[in-house]
Amino acid sequence: MATAGNSTLRGGRGSLWAGLSLLCLALTLAGARPDRAEAHPFFTGITNIGSNELLAFDRTRSAGAKYVRIPVNWADVAPQTPDGRPSDPPKPQYLFQQDNPLDPAYHWQNIDLEVIRAVHAGLVPVLQVDSAPKWAQRCVTPAVIPDAICDPDPTALAAFATAAARRYSGQIAGLPRVQYWQALNEPNLSLFFFPQFNTGSQALSPGLYRTLLNSFYAAVKAVDPSNLVVAAGLGPIEVPKWTIGPMRFARDLLCMKGRDRPRPARGNCGGGVHFDIFAIQPYTTGGPTHQGHANDVPVGDLEKLQALIAAADRAGRIKGRYRHTPLWVTEFSWDSQPPDPGGLPMSILTQWTSEALYEAWSAGVSNFFWYSLRDGKHESGQAYSQTLESGLYFRGGPDVEQDRPKEVLYAFRFPFVAFSRSDGLFFWGRTANSAQAKVKIQVMKRDGWQTVATVGASKAGVFAGTAEQRYGSDRKGFARAVYGDDASLPFPMKRVGSFRHSPFG
Repeated sequence: MATAGNSTLRGGRGSLWAGLSLLCLALTLAGARPDRAEAHPFFTGITNIGSNELLAFDRTRSAGAKYVRIPVNWADVAPQTPDGRPSDPPKPQYLFQQDNPLDPAYHWQNIDLEVIRAVHAGLVPVLQVDSAPKWAQRCVTPAVIPDAICDPDPTALAAFATAAARRYSGQIAGLPRVQYWQALNEPNLSLFFFPQFNTGSQALSPGLYRTLLNSFYAAVKAVDPSNLVVAAGLGPIEVPKWTIGPMRFARDLLCMKGRDRPRPARGNCGGGVHFDIFAIQPYTTGGPTHQGHANDVPVGDLEKLQALIAAADRAGRIKGRYRHTPLWVTEFSWDSQPPDPGGLPMSILTQWTSEALYEAWSAGVSNFFWYSLRDGKHESGQAYSQTLESGLYFRGGPDVEQDRPKEVLYAFRFPFVAFSRSDGLFFWGRTANSAQAKVKIQVMKRDGWQTVATVGASKAGVFAGTAEQRYGSDRKGFARAVYGDDASLPFPMKRVGSFRHSPFG
């Protein structure tokens, strides 16, 4: 199974530069200048596809995704009581073995089905352990946030992670191997993790989560050292006294200090923080270049998060597989209009989606997950703000077969941008399904599409360069990328720009 971020593993630089040299030659012959960072890999995935039907997984793969993030609800899989008894009727002779995936008290059936179908569709599953049974929580959440988990027991989490990693180790007949494991979800938000602060408003959750993450890492790696652990995707926005901004949370988690010049805080951080891949969920209250406050990380602020991760790597705070820790975006989207009256019109959504993918790639993100495949279920009379209409497909009913593709699906599948700059027409894209190919860059003229450059996409399907011409400098026209019979959506030379807009409509 391929692993993300292979180019950041120690060694392997010779083949990278050889590939770049060939690419530069191809671009020069085509009359376009290459972008040096073109070899940076970029894969896409979909989070919580909203169905376990075979067709849903096939459509996920057809959307150009290589990965699918599957939630593993610990509270649903585990029994209701710590000894495995359903309480009524009692079974006093039964002792629940938390680290045993074959213990009959566990309910893996739904996860088994999703993992099997994901692999069958050619997807790489990422299992995200989320939630926690009440007996594994060491406090009780306030009534206003009933879905949050409250100070989960690291030992219990490690036992469950052991059971899950063993079940999907490839050693149980009929069940595929899973390599990627994510520990919880948005632990910097009170909505999902409690407590965030102590009574003196000091941050508690980064330290609590560090202990949980280290326990999770040790358990998963003990089953198979080649397993890869993804830290929980952090929520993007700081809300005083309610959530901790992702930059502040990451600094505290990694035992770093300094906003503008990140550097290690005193001490050894308890031996370091153990994970392989950092994750952020940079939902953006605006366009794809929108920047937030100092501790926020919308898409436009990904580079400052990368700077912190790089500083933590240099300081030896991160104890993982890679010398340069990869950054993943594990959730991102905007609601569309239709069906959400407050969503983005499709013409803006398609442009912003391609730009968001480009901005993430430019910031060094290697994997980008969209939320989700299909729109959420919307009940009559329910406010649209209570449901997510961010799917790549319009929801047509309970079955996936009734869903209809949105135009944004094609922007996600084959993202392409083109910007007129002083030195020419800059372009970037990634072929559908990350295919290595010869790609034509075309512009719309009065007599139709005209090819202005031909480039070679990398093994990951990424291409970038600059065509030496002034097309688009008057903010008129469209550009697109073409390979084989496949063409990207036309990208307008007149960009929408950024304005304030809620990602959830």
